Amino acid sequence: ITATSCKNLTTESNLDDSLDPVEEVTRINGADNATITVNKGQSTYFNIDFTEINPNGVIENGPGEGWCIDWKKPIDSDGGVYENIQLYSTYNVTKWKPINYLFNIMDQLKQDDPEITFRDVQVAIWVMRGNPAFDLDTIEVTDLPSRMHSNGEPTFTREKVDYIVSVVEAGYRDFTASEGSRFVVIAETPADVQTVITVVE
Repeated sequence: ITATSCKNLTTESNLDDSLDPVEEVTRINGADNATITVNKGQSTYFNIDFTEINPNGVIENGPGEGWCIDWKKPIDSDGGVYENIQLYSTYNVTKWKPINYLFNIMDQLKQDDPEITFRDVQVAIWVMRGNPAFDLDTIEVTDLPSRMHSNGEPTFTREKVDYIVSVVEAGYRDFTASEGSRFVVIAETPADVQTVITVVE
C-alpha cells in the first residue's frame, strides 16, 4: 500500500476548516454515498473511479481526473477504496474561482508550454489554495509527498509553477463560468485522509 500525503474534509467542521473561509459549496444531491477508488495518475495527480452515484446533473459514475488540495495528509493511491463519500460542487464559488479558471485554461497552458507536467499543476494548486499554507520559498522539498521529490530534489519545475500561478492570477477575475465551463467537485473523504478533487463540465 502506498500512502501519498496531501488534507481532509469529513465532518462539517472539517469542511469549514478546509475551505477557510467557508464558501457556498453545494452538496450534490444523489452523490452523498459515492464510492471512490484512487490510483496514481500519469497525466493527472490521481485517477479516480466514481461509483454509487445517482443521476444528479453534475457528475456521473466512471473515471475522472484527480487532484489534491491538502498536501499534509495521506491517502492510499494504489487502488484505495473509500465509501460513503459526499461530493460538493464549486460551480461559481468565489474562493474556488482561481482553481476553476486554471482547469479552463489547462489545454492552452500546455499548448503554450508542452513541458508542463501534472506535478507542476499539482504544486500550483497547493500554492493557490494556500490552506494549509504552502510557500515554496520556505518549505523543505523532502516534506512534500514522495512523488514530488527524488534524491532530495524536486520532481516539479519551480519556474513552471510560478508561470502557471502568474497566468491564473492575471486572468481569473475576468473569468465567468457558463455552460460547458469546467469546475471542481470536492470529495469529502474521512478525517484522516487527504481531500481530493475532480473536474467536471
